[in-house]
Amino acid sequence: MFRFSLGTALAAIYSLPLAANAADLRLEDTIVTASRTEQKSSEVIGDASVITAEQIQKAGQSTLAELLAMQPGIEMSSNGGIGKSTNIYMRGANPTHTLILIDGVRISSATTGETAIQHIPLSQIDHVEILRGPASSMYGADAIGGVIQIFTKKGQGAPKFNASVGLGTYGTAIGEAGVNGRIGNTSYSLQGGMTHVHGINAVRNKNAVSYNADADGFRNQNLSANISQHLTENHEIGLNILMTDSRNFNDGGSSRTTARYDYFLDQTLSSYTLFSKNRFTNAWASTFSIARSIDDLSSYTKRPASTTESMIKTTQDQYIWHNILTTKAGVFNIGVERREQKVESNATPALLVTERDIQSYLAGWQRQFDQHRVQINLRNDDNSQFGNKTTGNIGYAYQITPQWKANASFGTAFAAPTFNQLYAPATAFGGVTYASNPDLKPEESRNKEIGLQYENGQHAAGVLYYHNDIDNLITRTASGNFRQTVNIDQARLRGLTLNLRTSIAGFIIRANADFQRPEDAGNGNLLPRRTKEHGTLSLAKSFGAWEWGSEIITSGHRFNDTSNTERLSGYTLVNLYGNYRINDDWSVNTRVNNLFDRKYELAKDYGTFGANLFVSVRYAPTL
Repeated sequence: MFRFSLGTALAAIYSLPLAANAADLRLEDTIVTASRTEQKSSEVIGDASVITAEQIQKAGQSTLAELLAMQPGIEMSSNGGIGKSTNIYMRGANPTHTLILIDGVRISSATTGETAIQHIPLSQIDHVEILRGPASSMYGADAIGGVIQIFTKKGQGAPKFNASVGLGTYGTAIGEAGVNGRIGNTSYSLQGGMTHVHGINAVRNKNAVSYNADADGFRNQNLSANISQHLTENHEIGLNILMTDSRNFNDGGSSRTTARYDYFLDQTLSSYTLFSKNRFTNAWASTFSIARSIDDLSSYTKRPASTTESMIKTTQDQYIWHNILTTKAGVFNIGVERREQKVESNATPALLVTERDIQSYLAGWQRQFDQHRVQINLRNDDNSQFGNKTTGNIGYAYQITPQWKANASFGTAFAAPTFNQLYAPATAFGGVTYASNPDLKPEESRNKEIGLQYENGQHAAGVLYYHNDIDNLITRTASGNFRQTVNIDQARLRGLTLNLRTSIAGFIIRANADFQRPEDAGNGNLLPRRTKEHGTLSLAKSFGAWEWGSEIITSGHRFNDTSNTERLSGYTLVNLYGNYRINDDWSVNTRVNNLFDRKYELAKDYGTFGANLFVSVRYAPTL
């Protein structure tokens, strides 16, 4: 067994009477990500969460990263504040092991294998669903740690206008405006927004080779549009569009000389989806979509009389046909998918390979027998680089009583190496040369988990244990002046997740704690930037038109490297927020993050925001 210790803040909460749920879901919530079919939360077998539009609005976070950091099983790292490169570690897995979907579409970079979530604004998000644990059997490669699916705002009800403007410390200004509704058989939503942050000095360590004593800002412009035509009650066609355009200033350069020049990144993310939703019979529902997503990144270094630029662009064309058959024998999921990836770059030397295709077939089955519920998923992905890979999952839940449920599952997953890991030209930084490796193998995982949940109205609690073995984990060699991307024999991710949701004396209490051991199975070292223990606690209470809340985020120490020599200290952050509803249409939100101005690092040498304030005014009619 492995030992755990967490701060007294969470210990106090878990001394309360047992009363909550492993996934922070409410009985009225529905979720589609856990099985690719719409389910009530009480029917979900997997470890899933929903972040509702109401929660997003009331808490008043400025970024998607802040929102996700409050969720079970998720750790974050960031290279210098809002807009800077941000990584997600779900259940201790690598950043490339969390699959991000926007309205069902991948928008990741084929070179890094990650999605630039720092550029996805909250103003475009209606709600978020999170599925923890391997999900390649439903979604294909990269879902070793889990899936985060973001749903953009859609039109419904009478046409209405919304707008919000906010100002904060560090030169933060965020504005958004939009209109949505339904006229006759046409639903529509159009939302635009802008973010500007003066920022902090991204590299805090004055001894780092890339240190430059300036403020590294960020600005973002974004737009989403959704329109759908309801041909009949059972047939709908539509178009979804999301576009973000960002400029991100950084401390850069590989020496003291080059570090003093301005360095910035221009990055656009875009997604375009045409879809047709059809219910051909009471038993057969079908969705067909054609999508294109683009991640276009250019970097610049401004020097006297010269400008250098590098460019890398990922284009993914995705074709999905998904069918749901509801029969007496259960609910069947049957689908066909195709994804075509293409990379364009001006890197020298050029990437050896710039295209690959993935052809996929998937099937799933769910059924409830009295108190028993079973879910089975199977998927085959044929990658033009790595051949066939079949993954599967079986989950079982037993409803012990109307309040108590036990569940268990076993699943496999995989992740294909990214183009950078395979073919990126060797680069030197700070006296160290970093190299790719064309001989890398795909990563493969086997996960088993077991959980117990309790839910009774507003009260819910749960405990879940997981054990995920990953073969051929991709990492970098740990020492010396030459560091190459390599496969290690095996990584082991073990963890215990505790969740709580309850109401006491009018206070809404939510808490979660993760006690984990994400390690290299060969030497027992912790995987980089992952801790053994982390958790969150939030309390909220309403007083008439006011709602006040507080949050605590706490984390144990981590290491920045695979050899566990570069230690990052643990930290505890306290946030406060208040929401005042002036009337049915107008509200004011105030938020203070890092109230006690804690100095901490999420990545070695990179800064984080100290105490900061953000105040916003929102107009959003309820009718």
